[in-house]
Amino acid sequence: MKYINLLVAIFATLCLLSLCYCGGGNNVPETPSVEPSEQPSEEPSAEVSEEPSEEPSVEPSAEPSVEPSAEPSAEPSVDPWANVPLDQSLGYGTFEKDLGDSKVAKGFYFKVDMADPRLVFNAVLVQPVATLAEVWQHYTDEGITPYVILNAGYFGGTTSVSPVAHNNVVMTTGADNNGKYDGYYLVRAAFGMMKDHTFQARWVYPCKDDPYGNLYAFPSPLGNDDRTSEYLTVAPTTKTEGAELWEPEEAIGAGPMLLYHGVDVTIDSYHQEVHAIGGRSGYNRHPRSAIGVDADGRVIFLALDGRNSGGSAGATIPEMTVYMRELGAVEAINLDGGGSTGIVGPEGAYLDSPSEKYRKVASVFMVSDQDIRRTYIKY
Repeated sequence: MKYINLLVAIFATLCLLSLCYCGGGNNVPETPSVEPSEQPSEEPSAEVSEEPSEEPSVEPSAEPSVEPSAEPSAEPSVDPWANVPLDQSLGYGTFEKDLGDSKVAKGFYFKVDMADPRLVFNAVLVQPVATLAEVWQHYTDEGITPYVILNAGYFGGTTSVSPVAHNNVVMTTGADNNGKYDGYYLVRAAFGMMKDHTFQARWVYPCKDDPYGNLYAFPSPLGNDDRTSEYLTVAPTTKTEGAELWEPEEAIGAGPMLLYHGVDVTIDSYHQEVHAIGGRSGYNRHPRSAIGVDADGRVIFLALDGRNSGGSAGATIPEMTVYMRELGAVEAINLDGGGSTGIVGPEGAYLDSPSEKYRKVASVFMVSDQDIRRTYIKY
């Protein structure tokens, strides 16, 4: 009996233990239910939400928005003249003015937009002297296309008596060793293209105290006046009041000044530059040439026939000022005229009717398709 009671007690104890174990087993799944809910909700959500949202949103949006938009916008601005017809930049036409009494003044002009990079402005010292047609042929043979050639400075025999600057170098001052033109210290008009490709008409003189042979611009022709027979007794220097170093890339002198900053200065300039020393032919009608620039930077070339060549009576120098202003010039100078007047177009033929078609000249203004400075050609 004693053993029976002991077995019953052991059995009861085992049953109690079994109930406790089964109750504890029902609590075990609660632990796994916490871990899956916490770990997947933090780690996967951080990786998925951060990496895809940063990398795809920055790199794809930056590359297409910057590079493709920059290149297409830059290309059209590089060559805005690509679709502009060349003859639009080389405006030209005949000039005709009724003078009354059955007389007319006839000639030919160009208005050239030098902002067009396909056009190059050149001041050419012609050595030896040559006709405009020969100058055209010379450069054409070298593979250059001259679009317009206009006679320019004064000369005596085969020597230019007007200054010529080319490629920022003064090729000739036109003055003798004493700085004189025809025996006088003359401050005369010149027309040139500056380094920034703007154009100026200035009164210039090659000051001898400049060891580099530069030209200097002055606010006036200074003290000369052939109306009163007053002439400079000493040459202007770099220290003369108003002297300003003038460094055009391309320039040729002649005169007189016609228009200066839009003002007609013809009469005073004609006498102060001493163009009437050998007679006052400037007040008579003859073939004339002039060059100038308008307010938009277009260069104006004008060759006006005379002496009844081509039926033209010619023009006085004051009349040339009127005609240049009518063409839009705000700065302009008179060039060598008479038998030297002539203008040649892209085909090499004279567009005007020169009174002396075979007159050789010592300098010309030329617009071409190439920069002759880079061809190393010396005429």
